[in-house]
Amino acid sequence: MLQNYFKIAWRNLLKYKLFSFINILGLSLAIPTALMGLVQIVNYYEFDNFHEDEERIVRLITDEKRKDGDIINWASSPVPLASYIREHAVGIEKSATIVRDLSWVLSNGIKTKNSNAIYTNEAFFQLFKFPLEKGTYPIDPNTMVLTHETARWFFGDTNPIGNILEHPTLGSFKIVGVLKPFNSLRTQFRTDVFVPLTTYLTSKNPVNDWSALNAHTFLKLAKGMTPADLDRQLSITDREINHLLTTTAPATLHFKAQYLADISPAKAILKNDPYIQDIRSMYVNFAFQLIILVLASLNYINLTLARSMNRSREVGVRKVAGATKSQLVLQFLVESVLISYIALGVGLLLLGWIKNQIQLSWLTWDIDHLGYLILLFFVFNLILGLAAGAAPSFILSAYQPVKVLKGTIAPTGFGKIGFRKSLIIVQFTIALVYIFFIGHLYHQVDYMATDNENYHRKDILNLNIAGNQYKTFAADVRTIKEVEKIGYTSLMFGNKPTQAGIKKVKNEVSNPAFYYAVDHQFVENMGLRIVAGKNLIPSNADLPSPLILVNQKAVEKLNLGSEQEAIGKLIVLNDTISATIIGVVANFCHYDYESKIEPVVFQYRPALFKVMCLKTSPVRDRRGFEATLRSQWMKYTPHQEMNALWLDTDMYERYYPYNEMQFMNIEGVAIFVIAILGLIGILTYSLEKRTKEIGIRKVIGATTVEIIRMISTEFIKLLAIAITIAIPLGIIIGRYMNSFYVFNQGIGYLTMSGLVAVILGIALMAVGFFSWQAAQANPARTLKAE
Repeated sequence: MLQNYFKIAWRNLLKYKLFSFINILGLSLAIPTALMGLVQIVNYYEFDNFHEDEERIVRLITDEKRKDGDIINWASSPVPLASYIREHAVGIEKSATIVRDLSWVLSNGIKTKNSNAIYTNEAFFQLFKFPLEKGTYPIDPNTMVLTHETARWFFGDTNPIGNILEHPTLGSFKIVGVLKPFNSLRTQFRTDVFVPLTTYLTSKNPVNDWSALNAHTFLKLAKGMTPADLDRQLSITDREINHLLTTTAPATLHFKAQYLADISPAKAILKNDPYIQDIRSMYVNFAFQLIILVLASLNYINLTLARSMNRSREVGVRKVAGATKSQLVLQFLVESVLISYIALGVGLLLLGWIKNQIQLSWLTWDIDHLGYLILLFFVFNLILGLAAGAAPSFILSAYQPVKVLKGTIAPTGFGKIGFRKSLIIVQFTIALVYIFFIGHLYHQVDYMATDNENYHRKDILNLNIAGNQYKTFAADVRTIKEVEKIGYTSLMFGNKPTQAGIKKVKNEVSNPAFYYAVDHQFVENMGLRIVAGKNLIPSNADLPSPLILVNQKAVEKLNLGSEQEAIGKLIVLNDTISATIIGVVANFCHYDYESKIEPVVFQYRPALFKVMCLKTSPVRDRRGFEATLRSQWMKYTPHQEMNALWLDTDMYERYYPYNEMQFMNIEGVAIFVIAILGLIGILTYSLEKRTKEIGIRKVIGATTVEIIRMISTEFIKLLAIAITIAIPLGIIIGRYMNSFYVFNQGIGYLTMSGLVAVILGIALMAVGFFSWQAAQANPARTLKAE
């Protein structure tokens, strides 16, 4: 019998080709986003399942009970805990401590990378499976091992072992190893660099500090060790460690073991638990991804009910022939499920295309239990088909055969046109708001990627300093016709620089300021606007200059009066150096468009120069120009590679997330197409309801243009209402997004206007086409039934 239901469903799909196509297209556009959400959920359950003996690895988490009775749940623990447990507990094979630093900055002189670092001990690499590609694991202070991707970013195909990377405050780090590639999206240990824990343990971070819960402690239990055994020992550890804390400590600590497999997804929200998604947030995010699918399902309901007049006689005849309501419900559900599975097939093809064409930084396709994932896809789609078909099934099966066969039933018996109009308004409003969001995001991203106002990016080539002979090398470079000016700096803009302390007098507390060692030519190359005083004095001396440039924020922070009044005043730099302000530059974004404006100091200090900044005339053949420079370079430093980077290209690649923007654009198009399908659904419903009215109007002399105007007017009103609602919401969203960026270009009203014009134009074309098609109908045929 079920086979017959599928036969009838397939015949109906072929009979109503337009409706079937629209339903399948709408669902297939929405399905990939939901499937990607399911892939992400499966991935959360497979976090860190590639380590050996994972079933014996636990993480110690902390309940911090404060004296006022509040309990704070931490995923982290004190730094000394691992060593203490290893010395005092039994049944522990290995223990490892990690401390995360998510705000590291590394530079090789030319390229600077905002990085994530993990401080850890050697046992970590014995406990977890992160094999080396080359070199050794870091043991000595100020050594490091890079991930494969970080090594390629800095050095390309060159062997990085033995090279040095600079940290702005911690100094130089020697590269001793490179890890084999691993999927960072499947582990909580996402990082760019591993550093020995001894580098972290300094006077600022003492080894015996039990009060700071900034470490993560991992243990590998001996075979046969039970959770109850570990809990008994941890209760003893609680008492001993709380005894070590002073009586004035604001809280007591209680430790619990959490097995590695239970960390992700988190059953409870823990503080300091990076990259771990809790179950509630995970499913909330998934629900948000289902919005597109809900809109497509509403379209299915709308379109199914819109053609209900054509199905009503079928229902009446089948009821007269003895069909029960449950059989009719099952028939319509089979149709909706069939459509959903056809849409799933198309959606899987789209998903495969997305996987091959768009590399999303937040999504991994590397799933272990692929069979479970496929089963999950099919079960999910079955639920989708049943949910989308439920309302039409019960409404259509409720028709009374007497009224149906008499022809007295009308579509208004199962719903009001007001609901459908509201649905169109809601769908177009959501589509417009989402597209406005993408437009605002693109507006800001494009500004950051191509900005040439805060400082000059065009025609700027940066080179690493060529050892002690860089001045001789620079003299040869000046002979190249494309080179206009050569400047020097300690760090190129676009990266977080070194900090210094500034104050008016020595007995004051220092104010933090960003520090650049530069020469006067670099300031000119960057096009910095001097609002008071003058540029740094040209110099070829090897000693630092006592004259400095500051930005407007530094003048404000030090209460030096106006910019003009600040000229000639002395300030104390780094608690020891007295420096005279010779000029003030306008505030500008030198490294982060989101960060608040901070004081900046520029000083001539050649010992810190690491970058040669070339201002060139427009160069058409950049590779040829670089080859010319490289030939000059080889005369002076044949054993060192020349690193050359065009600033505009570097900044564009850094700020423009091409794949993410491409995916968001695809989502925006999908939402808009689904909204158009909803418009077609309500339009078809309306035309189906007014077929005889249109025929009568044509008989009494109405022209095609008049009929099109009559039909389209109400839909134009719906679109106008949606636009009226969406534009203020779009402006609010734009202002909210801009609040996160200190440096922005404001609301992209021109972009919004263009988007509205495109969307409105396409919608009106759809309305006009179907209205014209209805107006062309032969009235003799449409009125024949009368």
